[in-house]
Amino acid sequence: MSTWIWLTLMAAVAQAFRSAGQKTLSERVSVWGTTFARYAFALPLVWVYLYLQLHWRDTLLPEISSTFLLYSLGAGLVQIAATTFIIKLFQLRNFAIGVIYSKSETVLVAVLGAIVYSQVLSWAGWVSVLLGMIGLIFLNPLGPEKGWRSLFSVSAAFGLAAGFCLALTTLWVRQASLALGIDPLVASAYTLTATISMQTVILGGFIWIKEPKTLGKLIQQWKLSGAVGFLSLLGSIGWFTALSLQNPALVKTLGQVEFFFALIISTRLFREKHSLREYCGMALIISSVILLLWLD
Repeated sequence: MSTWIWLTLMAAVAQAFRSAGQKTLSERVSVWGTTFARYAFALPLVWVYLYLQLHWRDTLLPEISSTFLLYSLGAGLVQIAATTFIIKLFQLRNFAIGVIYSKSETVLVAVLGAIVYSQVLSWAGWVSVLLGMIGLIFLNPLGPEKGWRSLFSVSAAFGLAAGFCLALTTLWVRQASLALGIDPLVASAYTLTATISMQTVILGGFIWIKEPKTLGKLIQQWKLSGAVGFLSLLGSIGWFTALSLQNPALVKTLGQVEFFFALIISTRLFREKHSLREYCGMALIISSVILLLWLD
């Protein structure tokens, strides 16, 4: 299998375990603190990773262009915005429909990538994307609002906004790496380092002003916060590198296997039970992945 496939699978597994860690951490600190942990505790590690990449590839830091800076900063900001929209979903009644819309990221990546960046998929690639999207819908339980009205609720609007921001994050990360015009491994490492650094400063400053006590709580929970940061970095290395090698829509479609691992974790670790509907969703996602692997 191609390198990008292994990297995406690594990212999906790391992200599933990171989500489990964030679920536990969110019970002890605020949502903003939980989000900040993934950046702040990954920051020193990502600089070490960049140094090792430069040493291994025997190269120097690349020249920074305004295009690279704009795409990196934009990716960091819209990812934080996506987090904000997802947090709002927790405060709304019809959470399930909003979550479904937030998972529209994969389809939006494919559509926006084709329209804006000419990253066109084959017919089989589109089938794979749509199969994965339908699978995600099955994985989300029905919300309390029934019928078509639930599809146009406020939570649906927040969910779609989150999916749109996540799609922009994916596309702009790729464009930032391509703007460097160097070895994809070094480019992805440099893009990752720049993005996490900017996110740490921006979100850290926000928390320092709005809820400074959160920083102390994160230090108290340093083992769990450190684990979240490490898993976040491992996942980001996989995502950023895969995105520099392959069409973002295909990367994100394959990345949906994260939900397969998430179901296993929730069953084994959190003792949660799942319905036939959720297993059908998992089967659809696996089908989309099999089709994607066949395409490769």
